[in-house]
Amino acid sequence: MKIATLLLACAFFNIKAYACEQGEISFSQNNVCAKVEWQNTPVFNQYTSATITLKNNSNYSLNVIPWMVMAGGHEHGSRPVVITPVSPDDYLIEKIYFMGGMKGDWFLRLQLLNDKKQIVEENRMKVEL
Repeated sequence: MKIATLLLACAFFNIKAYACEQGEISFSQNNVCAKVEWQNTPVFNQYTSATITLKNNSNYSLNVIPWMVMAGGHEHGSRPVVITPVSPDDYLIEKIYFMGGMKGDWFLRLQLLNDKKQIVEENRMKVEL
């Protein structure tokens, strides 16, 4: 009986857990991974684009916000991006703009949205500029 319980627990863990690959962003509460591929290298004060693929997705959509975190704790966003769904799990993100001239780190805030456009989970990816 103990062996059967152990096997059942292992099987449940394997179904529930979904490991992201190296370099992917993990939405651990929903077992979703996001893979970001830049269309061109992000630089300050110029628009850039990226494609983002959601893996192991179960009917969530995506929102993206360029976001700066400054040393003193001040945070702010940038200009709104244009998000175009290419397929249910693939998104083209255009007009990503990272403002230069301020001291801080830039991130992409990636938000999983439910069918009512409510945020169910959010994660950040640091952008190297």
